[in-house]
Amino acid sequence: MQDQLSSNESPLPSITGHSGFQQDLVAAMGQGRMHHAWLLTGPRGIGKAQLALRAAAWLLAENNDDPHSAKTPTGFGIDPADPGVTLVLNGAHPDLKIVAPLEEDNKSGQIKIDQIRALLPFMMHKPGRGGWRVAIIDSMDEVNRNGSNALLKLLEEPPEKTVLFLIASCPGQLPPTIRSRCRIARMSALDQDNSAAVIASIWPDADASQRQLLTILGEGAPGRAIILAETGAADCYQTACALLTEDRLDRAALATICGKWGKGGAAGKNSRQGAIMLLERLLRLCALAASGVSLPPCCQFEERVIAVLCQRHAAGRLAEMQSEFSQKAALADALYLDFAQFLTRQLTAFHRKSLP
Repeated sequence: MQDQLSSNESPLPSITGHSGFQQDLVAAMGQGRMHHAWLLTGPRGIGKAQLALRAAAWLLAENNDDPHSAKTPTGFGIDPADPGVTLVLNGAHPDLKIVAPLEEDNKSGQIKIDQIRALLPFMMHKPGRGGWRVAIIDSMDEVNRNGSNALLKLLEEPPEKTVLFLIASCPGQLPPTIRSRCRIARMSALDQDNSAAVIASIWPDADASQRQLLTILGEGAPGRAIILAETGAADCYQTACALLTEDRLDRAALATICGKWGKGGAAGKNSRQGAIMLLERLLRLCALAASGVSLPPCCQFEERVIAVLCQRHAAGRLAEMQSEFSQKAALADALYLDFAQFLTRQLTAFHRKSLP
């Protein structure tokens, strides 16, 4: 259920929730009114990109003589043995292109403009297997304004029998010219039960306490929860929360944790994003608790640090801290500043009392 795709996915991705998009896609096909561009929006880690891959497999399936074919208006079923589906899942379908940030020589972690420009000739070519041409951009959050402008020509003059799936966790940051040319499919976070089920299916060997922790921290986004675990961001968060509860801050231990949490470059992107998401969560929970609002599910270690921080800061100040942290974190990441030092400074400020 992670949002990031690679071009060599092998298993057919299972989908939990998001039935609205599936029904809309099936209805559009059944009515002969398939939109050329779909913008899949919603929180990071809820399965948008995996759903786009499944939709691509559905569109590129070739066994259409079967009355129960994947393209019938009544269902979104996919036969993994279908030759078109098999090619999609092996990353070898000539009519599918997945555009994602390059892993090498890419300090910014962005999708480069040349990758966007390459989409136009790809989509203009005649389909190699006689069906559709499909592209997935995962995600538009990593496409800058120049890249968005390069994409406009394709959105304005789409070739026949082409479908473009755009993934975005922050659709409000996209240019209006992009949003207005797409059919928007809004998706929500999963409920706790479904999220827990997805995490259990991904990590069947994890014990119950680990799955519960990831379910809580993931906030309905199983892909996000798995990234928090795989990058070590969840472990860093627990340690940082423990340090914040101490009367005297262990600066050496804090610097060590922030060094792991704030790795630079494209390789450390998921870890940095995990740090931002978790600390935003912590400050949000603190502001709610200080205001007397009932909290959503929390981990035990969070309950302890929330109680301590609410004694050190007033509700208004905690809300200000959350807003300031979000803005500064986005700026620090965008400017490629030393993120480990940034986290160290921020957590030190969290520890320092603002109440008399």
